[in-house]
Amino acid sequence: MSWLALMMPARVREWWLAGAMAGVVYGALLVQVSMELPDGAPLTGQIALQPAWKTAMAVMLARAAWFHRPLVERRWLVVALVCSALGDFLLAVPALRISFVGGLGAFLLAHLAYLRVLVPLAGDWRPHRLIASGAMIGVAGTLLGRFWPNLGTLAGPVTVYVIVLAAMVCSALVARLPTPFTALGALCFAASDMMIGIARFWCHSRASSSGSGGRMRRRRF
Repeated sequence: MSWLALMMPARVREWWLAGAMAGVVYGALLVQVSMELPDGAPLTGQIALQPAWKTAMAVMLARAAWFHRPLVERRWLVVALVCSALGDFLLAVPALRISFVGGLGAFLLAHLAYLRVLVPLAGDWRPHRLIASGAMIGVAGTLLGRFWPNLGTLAGPVTVYVIVLAAMVCSALVARLPTPFTALGALCFAASDMMIGIARFWCHSRASSSGSGGRMRRRRF
């Protein structure tokens, strides 16, 4: 990370490093909590001031993006990161009725803002980039098919979100940029969202089905 930091202007470097440190600290807190909880227990609500910890990295990166040039990219990067911070905050407060839907909407806006920055930069058509883009589309379609029976009224919003997410990742993969970190970050973003989707629309539904089956068997006997 040191050589990458040296490539940044001083003001960007300070806030970028602060955001990276916030992410590392929050990750360490999650690892510590997960080691103390039983398997399958939710991590949300287990850390003091968790919404603040969870949004700190995106807020600091938004401040770093404030010094980005050119100006048009700066505006959309700040919008994307602020929307990401809002999405993280909403998902960290599941007691809110709009927690999941609001978080989904905030991240959708973030992806649209990233697309506004990345699409004009398209031009890296190397085979491994194209293969990765195809794999991303395949994985997104497969997971959406797995989620579909359990989406209910969220079928429309989740479908739109998955399409936009895949488009954002593909645009990052084919963007002409000096380093591969944007593409790697987009893939990490997608992996995080996929894990949330799996936990909510796949594992949770399977666990509920198993529990219902168990209750029916107990009632029979």
